[in-house]
Amino acid sequence: MNPIRGYATSIEAARQTLEGAKNVLVRDVGAAIVNAQWSFLRDRFDVNALVAHISETAQRSDFVSKLHAAADKARHQQIPRGRPKTRRPNHPEGGSRKGQSDGAADSLAQLLARNPIGFRRHCGETAQK
Repeated sequence: MNPIRGYATSIEAARQTLEGAKNVLVRDVGAAIVNAQWSFLRDRFDVNALVAHISETAQRSDFVSKLHAAADKARHQQIPRGRPKTRRPNHPEGGSRKGQSDGAADSLAQLLARNPIGFRRHCGETAQK
């Protein structure tokens, strides 16, 4: 395959993906307006005036930050989808709880305390002079 043709194909696929994402956003906005059941929107001129007002209001950073905060709050309240995170016993964020000991670590510490040289040999470490 000609690398330039492959590159051009990749760019075209990326463009189509971007267009698809834009179309999904348009559908989401339309669905949100329809579901809001705003009886004050009489025709397309009212809708255009609403979009113009939102565009003007979006120039203010406080409006955008409040909008993003409200969306983030709603997003985080959704039920998590996908596979749940696994707990990793030796990871600082997961595993054994405070006050509880890890049995493997305790038995390892006991073995090392009883026979440090034998433990080093068992692990393949050489004796240091």
